[in-house]
Formats: sequence, C-alpha cells, structure tokens
Amino acid sequence: MLDNEATPLQEEFFFGHIENCMVCFAHYNVEKQIRQLLKTKLNNKSVPDALADEIRRKIVS
Repeated sequence: MLDNEATPLQEEFFFGHIENCMVCFAHYNVEKQIRQLLKTKLNNKSVPDALADEIRRKIVS
C-alpha cells in the first residue's frame, strides 16, 4: 500500500479492512508518517567525484 504497488482490488480490500481494524489502521498510519518524515528530512546531495571513486574502489577490492 505504501509503495503504491497494490492493485485496485487490493486497495479496496485493504482500506475496507482498516476502517474496521484499529490495530491495522494504527500500524498503517505509523508507517505512513515515518515515510513522510523521512522524505522531508532526507536530501539528495551530490557527492564529490573523488569520494565516489574512492568508495567504488573500496567496494570492488
């Protein structure tokens, strides 16, 4: 559900289920909030080429 990989039928079943199951509803909301928080806090920063090359060399060795 959180990765948008469910079929429409799976989504319908899931959202119908969490309307009546507070445990699943709570778990879903916690996971959703964690993902949203990570998206706002993580940035895609460029890495200097020399550092990237050094990391690649260490991985291959």
